[in-house]
Amino acid sequence: DWLISKKNRYWGLALPIYECSHCGSFEVIGSYDQLKERAISGWEKFVGKTPHKPFIDEVLIECSGCGKPVKRIDDVGNVWLDAGIVPFSTYIDPTTNKLSYTTDKTYWKEWFPADFITESFPGQFKNWFYSMIAMSTVLEKRNPFRTVLGYASALGEDGRAMHKSLGNAIEFNQGAETIGADVMRWLFCLSDPEQNILFGYKKADETRRKFHLLLWNVYNFFITYANADGWKPLQQKNTATHVLDRWILSRLQFVIVAVTEGLSAYKPQVAAALLEEFVTDVSQWYLRRSRNRVGPASPSLSGPTAQDIDDKNRCYETLYHVLTTLMRLLAPFIPYMTEAIYKNLTRELSVHLSDWPEANVPLKDISLENDMMYARQIVEKIHAKRKELKIAVRQPLAGCQLSAVSYQLSDEL
Repeated sequence: DWLISKKNRYWGLALPIYECSHCGSFEVIGSYDQLKERAISGWEKFVGKTPHKPFIDEVLIECSGCGKPVKRIDDVGNVWLDAGIVPFSTYIDPTTNKLSYTTDKTYWKEWFPADFITESFPGQFKNWFYSMIAMSTVLEKRNPFRTVLGYASALGEDGRAMHKSLGNAIEFNQGAETIGADVMRWLFCLSDPEQNILFGYKKADETRRKFHLLLWNVYNFFITYANADGWKPLQQKNTATHVLDRWILSRLQFVIVAVTEGLSAYKPQVAAALLEEFVTDVSQWYLRRSRNRVGPASPSLSGPTAQDIDDKNRCYETLYHVLTTLMRLLAPFIPYMTEAIYKNLTRELSVHLSDWPEANVPLKDISLENDMMYARQIVEKIHAKRKELKIAVRQPLAGCQLSAVSYQLSDEL
């Protein structure tokens, strides 16, 4: 019974039922062309408009029973009925400028069914999702979409539904201005869509600090030292030889494949988590281990050697490649920050016009990645012991002894 509404809303589906108040007969008009043919007045006020109130109500037809003028009944179908015919009412054939579904359906068949739709599950599973399936079942006997993502609700960070009266509601424009659109997008992308998300300024600050600032600091480190040295990206990239360069490039190939698979499977939260982990790897391991390769070092009487300069350039090349590739992977998630970084690094028109990265399989080195994982675990244990013994990180250790370590690290680590 919810399908018929007494509310005369503009976006209600105008029921094409014409009931004669004189003889009681009624008829249903089946198409735009049929209405034009039957109209005896008001067509000039309706032509060029969508079939909604009040335009459609201007048209009167002649009663086939008694010949009196008849107008459409006032009732409209629920707005979800209108939304339910989206797969049929939105495709205009560009060659004919007509609704493709009502002509030969050639253009319409190119787009039906839709690959993907998404709306809030609590509000739409019995409304839009249902109405589209119902209408498509009647008209085409098939599902109108291949994949649907119905996500949970956004609550205040206090766990309660957002309401002005509770003081925990955040208006979108205010949130975007204060938090930043990219930070908001990343917060949403990281969340499991099946679970309610807690949204607020504290959550946003935590997200910004954990990811966006970390990423920006990596970029800032690179351009600061690369510009100071007058470094320019080479057309012909040198082969990475340093263990750190080889490791981060290997990790990058894994991330390219995993993020591509995650997005292809409609799992942005999986892809986002992998990207966040990779940014942490770049910042807290690769960059920290590489500072003495590009940053200020102890002065030498003879100055930097040719080997030092070559190693510095290889580090720059690696960071440049990692950052430009990372921006392309992150562009669907944080379009504004990636655009600014990518354009400044490459001088290209837009990151959103660049090709999606493809993995370079020969750069993948699983053995090296395993070695580095164990090396990092050893460092973490040493840091934990430092903290326990209250030995500052900046204080050099005379030595350390590891027990019960059965994994043999490669010589270069």
